[in-house]
Amino acid sequence: MKKIMLFVLALCLCFTAFGAAFAETAATEAPAAEKPAAEMTGEELYQAGKDAFLAEDYGKALEYFQLAADAGQIEACGVVGALYEAGVGVEQDYGKAMEYFLKGADLGDTVSLYALGDLYFLGEGVEQDYGKAMEYYQMAADAGDADALGSVGYLYDHGLGVEQDYGKALEYYQKAADLGDATALNNLGDFYEYGKGVEQDYAKAMEYYQQAADKGLAFAYTGIGDLYRGGKGVEQDLLKAGEYYKKALDQGANIDATEAKESMDELAVSLRQAGLDAYYANDYSKAMEYFQLAADLGNVESWRSIGYLYQWGFGVEQDFDRALEYYQQAADLGDVDALYNLGQMYFIGNGVEQDYGKALEYYQKAADLGDAEAMGSIGYLYDMGLGVEQDYGKALEYYQKAADLGSAWVLCNIGFLYDEGKGVEQDYAKAFEYYQKGADLGDELSVNNLGYLYERGAGVEQDYAKALEYYQQAADLGDALACVNLGEFYRGGKGVEQDYAKAVEYYTLATERGEPAGMFYLGECCYLGQGLEKDLDKAAEWYRKALDAGYEPDEEEQAHLKEVLGDEYQPK
Repeated sequence: MKKIMLFVLALCLCFTAFGAAFAETAATEAPAAEKPAAEMTGEELYQAGKDAFLAEDYGKALEYFQLAADAGQIEACGVVGALYEAGVGVEQDYGKAMEYFLKGADLGDTVSLYALGDLYFLGEGVEQDYGKAMEYYQMAADAGDADALGSVGYLYDHGLGVEQDYGKALEYYQKAADLGDATALNNLGDFYEYGKGVEQDYAKAMEYYQQAADKGLAFAYTGIGDLYRGGKGVEQDLLKAGEYYKKALDQGANIDATEAKESMDELAVSLRQAGLDAYYANDYSKAMEYFQLAADLGNVESWRSIGYLYQWGFGVEQDFDRALEYYQQAADLGDVDALYNLGQMYFIGNGVEQDYGKALEYYQKAADLGDAEAMGSIGYLYDMGLGVEQDYGKALEYYQKAADLGSAWVLCNIGFLYDEGKGVEQDYAKAFEYYQKGADLGDELSVNNLGYLYERGAGVEQDYAKALEYYQQAADLGDALACVNLGEFYRGGKGVEQDYAKAVEYYTLATERGEPAGMFYLGECCYLGQGLEKDLDKAAEWYRKALDAGYEPDEEEQAHLKEVLGDEYQPK
């Protein structure tokens, strides 16, 4: 149903369409407004009102239209009513609008009859009354008004003020459609798509939706999109469906208050899932296509996914600025993961200057929305004193909040605080408890640290076999540090037969997983000729890699570095 306010817009468009004709008339005749109003005919007054309306002098336009209406100019009554109803050039006044619409109706103006129907349909200035609305719509429909025919059809379609009757609705929609009414054409498409009072016919539905769209009804594209989404009469194509919904939005269709909004949201979710499927199949370009369309349809998570593709250069050229832009858009719409990702970019310095303060800002926003990972990350900043003053108490507080929400990795960090006695009294039993909780949730570093407790005999009886078992479990879960520990066991013959080749194998695996300690110990093996040929140049190469990757050597290791690298190595 149309609100009568739209009539004013239609009026304006109508005047604009005839603007050229008005200008041509003005070239040969003096403008009507140059005459005193008292000397003008009703038609001249109406014309003067049009001129003032086009000049955006709405107060003057109303004055002329009122005079024209008082002179019996039929169309002017409806226009004055519309201006009062919409509050254009005058304070909104439904009573006055009703007065002029009734006056126009008495003069046989179909626009006024239709407008009266709308007032009763919407309950504007009167008690909502679908029966009264039907009465006025019917009178306008009987006079051949296409909008009114469509509105009568709508009341029968939805059983408002009359008994629901799809046959009657179809009849009136068809009459309105025959007069070129786009909304009626769209409604016919809906009838054939869902088989309402007619045999279901997707081809017919497509035909009517397309006709409505061709007549400028943007909303009709949602119907076409729905057919492609469901594979109704056409091959199912989510991308095509999304493109039609986007076309509807781009052309100004008001989808929010309609059933189409739910369909569009569901489609956006389907497009996102298709994007994820394409991503996991390593088809990043296709993933981007799906994500972009889903984002265009309002799927917030897809903005974040696009940011992720730009951040890491998957399917597109790596572009950190675009990544930040898309993450920020998603974050502004309340996406917690996007806030966390922004924090991560600043924490790592990925495409932006490393800024722990900025990282904390975004982590905090995500944490305030209940994100466990962000809480854990804030805890880590306090734990390490990054961007904030080091505060183990604060670290423990945030770690515990994250743990309570199910984060596994923070359990290991809590365990480590008890293991080292940082901010709490040293308590190996507590450390074991938290490491075990983390291990039970699959956290590989927690498993590794259980091994470390057994290796040292901290809170448990020293047991190299147990330690080796936990290190192996952690390594199998992908933990790089566990690989280093296994290498150390085999190189030192701790609980196993000494095996330099095995040690090199584990150091290499740790290195492949990015662990600086693995690189350093490969250097040690080259320096000492353990499992690898003694080669000081190779040792120097591995030492440099380890240092560049952030490895911090102890005093004994520093002596090796000084011997191999000489003055090139300067302890921090």
